Amino acid sequence: MTEIYALSQLIKAHPLYTVHRDEIHQIFLRLARLESLTDLQLRQSLQEYFPALGEFIEKNHMQFKAHCAELLQWQMQGVQFVTYGESLYPSQCYRMADPPLTLSYRGSPAWMIDRSISIVGSREPSSESLRWMEQELAAFLELQLPFVVSGGARGVDQKAHSLALRKSCQTAVILPSGLGEIYPSSLLDWITPVLDQGGCFLSEYDPKQMMHKRLFHHRNRLIAALGSVTLLVEARRRSGTLITAHQAAELSRPVWVVPGHPLDPHFLGGLDLLLDGAQLVRDAQDLSTLFHSELLFDKFQAADIGGCPGSGH
Repeated sequence: MTEIYALSQLIKAHPLYTVHRDEIHQIFLRLARLESLTDLQLRQSLQEYFPALGEFIEKNHMQFKAHCAELLQWQMQGVQFVTYGESLYPSQCYRMADPPLTLSYRGSPAWMIDRSISIVGSREPSSESLRWMEQELAAFLELQLPFVVSGGARGVDQKAHSLALRKSCQTAVILPSGLGEIYPSSLLDWITPVLDQGGCFLSEYDPKQMMHKRLFHHRNRLIAALGSVTLLVEARRRSGTLITAHQAAELSRPVWVVPGHPLDPHFLGGLDLLLDGAQLVRDAQDLSTLFHSELLFDKFQAADIGGCPGSGH
């Protein structure tokens, strides 16, 4: 609903959101459970609990209306919107320490699929890593048909998306920019094949948000959250890939690592993760065995906690 998304954008712009993020998220969640998540009910609740925020929204009513009109234009271009608490909001994100209040996407809400894997790695992978992906990862994708999540960057990310498309897997491209400023621009050629196969381009930023260096690491936590597991193909120390792996571990998600030679600096980040308890994977058989075990574990865990949204807070 564009009104809720537009209102959410105003909320995020106020300093109170940073201080009281969790409490504000719970207002969204409570109204959604009551099937009362409308812009009117949201404004009334915010006025009750956070008068200063409610007054800010009322003073900026014209900005709210203008934003609604702008969002309708984006909808006409195929962009869809979802906010915290709504039925299409990714349940995986409720476990995050700082879940996004809003998301926008083009395509299908493929994150609703339980069988998901996030794949991350170097922008300049070795020929051996690419050959491993072509041989072992491709065989795993063909057999298991998971939902593949990655960041669309050159190298391992784009190889993962490409293999997913070839093996008839849905895939999500998680952007470090808005959907109106897709980065890198080469991904524009990927929109049709990704969407035609039931995948999506996903962003937590305003559609007009341009890429910024700080958004890459911020975006990576969403990649970590959307995968039932995270596979690291190749990573140096102090890399964005390593940050994503650590974020997955913080969410209690399994991290799998393709090992490399200890004299090769391109693999030292992954080797460090293995020392810290990550799971080593050698081939497609390892991937399939571990993936099957993880899916069974998730089913038992979901049965135990009842799959309650917000249970991670």
